[in-house]
Amino acid sequence: MGLPKRLVSAALIAFVGLSGTVHAEQVTLKFANWATAEGATRDGMEQVISAFEAENPDIKIESESIAFAEMARQLVLRLRSGNPPDVAQVAGNDTFALSSTGGLEPLQGYADKAFLDTLKPGAYEPLMVGEDLIAFPWNQAPAGLWYNKKLMEDAGLDPEDPPETIDELNEAMAAIREANPEVIVLGIDTTNRAFALQANWPWIRAFGADPVAAGGAESEEMQAYLGWLRDISEKGYIDPGRKIGEFRPLFAQDQVAFLWDQVLVQGVIQSTNGMSAEEFNAHYGVVPMPAGPGGKGYSFEGGHQLVMFRDSQHKEAAWKFMKYLATNEAAVKTYTIETNRSIPPAKSVGDPAVAELLDTPVIEAFSNDIIPTISPMPFGPEFAEYATVIMAGVQEAVTSDRPVADIASDIQNQIGN
Repeated sequence: MGLPKRLVSAALIAFVGLSGTVHAEQVTLKFANWATAEGATRDGMEQVISAFEAENPDIKIESESIAFAEMARQLVLRLRSGNPPDVAQVAGNDTFALSSTGGLEPLQGYADKAFLDTLKPGAYEPLMVGEDLIAFPWNQAPAGLWYNKKLMEDAGLDPEDPPETIDELNEAMAAIREANPEVIVLGIDTTNRAFALQANWPWIRAFGADPVAAGGAESEEMQAYLGWLRDISEKGYIDPGRKIGEFRPLFAQDQVAFLWDQVLVQGVIQSTNGMSAEEFNAHYGVVPMPAGPGGKGYSFEGGHQLVMFRDSQHKEAAWKFMKYLATNEAAVKTYTIETNRSIPPAKSVGDPAVAELLDTPVIEAFSNDIIPTISPMPFGPEFAEYATVIMAGVQEAVTSDRPVADIASDIQNQIGN
């Protein structure tokens, strides 16, 4: 038995529209993110979502604002209840913890090799788990050694010749401490949290240590790293109680000489003190981490990724949205560069206005010199446990006089590798 004529007519009107133009059925994508939960990024993200919807009238984005600290927990709970979003913003170990649940949609079927080849080397490879691309790089935010040229010059140092080795860094820190006892000489996050292990991992690797490898936590290299931290703490070069974000406003006020931090620092400082780009570049610089005893320096990737969930009923639409966020030049300009103060994963952009925004000394330093030094992180289901144990040991090293060998032994025993 067929539908009544009035229902058929109503369906045709809904499908064709009053203008007579045929429209595809609109789908709604749920997008879990912290960009719209934070005042600094909300407007930029909402602008990008509106622009995407205008270009894709068949897709409606339902933005779900979740605090950064709550994102992983909320997503795991929703996966367990069978109600995940279609797309989510993730970062760090959360990406790999979600992958371990089996709830993510592998992306290699959507991003073919030709498309992946348009990305910078190393942009997506760390997001491979076996044969699966578990997430797509939305933006890149690696860390470098920022330096205050004025404080270096005041200490008799050449502001155009920043330290290239940890030994040279030690000498520069001593000179700055003698010239200006009031400043924090090196801003580095040694607090006990997962992000702090991300921040410290390149320094650990620069000393040749790998505390999560078998026997690595009590190796000579790990003890050398802990000993170095203790030494610069006892000399008053670092402030062990501050998180990385707490050093940034101080760096903007000439109260921190060297800062181990991400690419977003320029935006934070210019927002804080109103400097022009020219004034900023005359006052600050950034270089790769000074080389450690092994002859190399490293960085960590603190950028954000996008994931799609297996249970999504609109995977093609979800991929279109993810691709737009990460690679559309208007989205890159509005959100990645101007709002999030990070670097897009694409090798190049065609829009001259966007290319000009990327043609700066800071972006050039990160793109050409720092990104190639990124060290893989020991991400996985046990990373949070590793972080708690290792950073507790770091905290003990910088705040107590207990023998470093004993601290390293405790880390080894608790990690159990």
